[in-house]
Amino acid sequence: MTAKILVVDDELDLQELMKRRFRRELRHGDISFVFANDGVNALEKLREIDDIDLVITDINMPRMDGLTLLEHLGEYEEQLKAIIISAYGDMDNIRAAMNRGAADFVTKPIDFDDLQVTVKKTLDQLDVLKEAFEERLAAERARSNLARYFAPVLADTLAKRDEPFGAPRKQNIAVLFVDIRGFTTMAEGMEPEAVMELLRGFHARMEDAVFRHDGNLDNYIGDAVLATFGVPELGDRDAVNALACAYSMLDAMEEWNAQRAAQGEAPIGVGIGLHYGSAVLGDTGSERSMAFAVIGDTVNTASRIQGLTRGLETDLVVSQALIDQINQSDHMDTADLLARLENAGEKEIRGRSNKVPVFVLPRG
Repeated sequence: MTAKILVVDDELDLQELMKRRFRRELRHGDISFVFANDGVNALEKLREIDDIDLVITDINMPRMDGLTLLEHLGEYEEQLKAIIISAYGDMDNIRAAMNRGAADFVTKPIDFDDLQVTVKKTLDQLDVLKEAFEERLAAERARSNLARYFAPVLADTLAKRDEPFGAPRKQNIAVLFVDIRGFTTMAEGMEPEAVMELLRGFHARMEDAVFRHDGNLDNYIGDAVLATFGVPELGDRDAVNALACAYSMLDAMEEWNAQRAAQGEAPIGVGIGLHYGSAVLGDTGSERSMAFAVIGDTVNTASRIQGLTRGLETDLVVSQALIDQINQSDHMDTADLLARLENAGEKEIRGRSNKVPVFVLPRG
């Protein structure tokens, strides 16, 4: 890649000298020059050209000197470096330049062999900085992408790994499905903007509950939210966190409905289904578009358990499998969580030959 160098000096002869002494680098495309005759002109060039890597500037120039120019360079790319040209023995100016961020200096009359070495050294340092900057940007992008689906602490941990999710595998997880009851009918009578605003409000509240209980947002499916607990790593509270999250979601909806009632808006009902079991974890898609996914019978069953909320006239249905997993834990809060549920017996689930024993949260 060609390094672009801005040379700032009011002596026009310097332009030809620079071209002559760096002719090999220019011919090979290693560098290219942009010239300015003072600090004011240099700032104009920097505004016009956004990919300048290095500034070589004299100190004594009309209109704006090199020291003042250095003060302005901080307004541009943080990787932008500067080399100062100063009269021999002018240590006060050289010290001032280094204090203002100059990477190095050369003295007049210019020793071009020394200048070539200084330029190469500074560009090498710049390459290291650029590489570190790109790595930081990549890490920030990775962390930002992970933070869309994972709790903040887990997102920070995963972003530091070369392979955040590990190899494809099967493992036991807790799965939560929640959606808005009667959303399709509700949306038919609303303006598109109002529909999207309602969904954003719903998703934000559900997301907050998921992340507060160390869960992960696996997917938004229209008005439904799929969350998982124990992904990508198992924990001894996965089932407990899933049930606690469901209660938090219902509390959040109760609070939101109180706000909606105060504004003369109709309440919003939700249905939540919870299940625990084995699922396949791994990347899906193609090389062009990859995504981490959780798939399998446990996910499908959780969705169908959520569908039972309508017929059972409850906001929450929990599988016996998840209850059993909670009972195996030694956490102090499990008794209070389970005490709110009632055994609803075995229920038929579409796509399964055996009935599934479930528990429900009574209304009222």
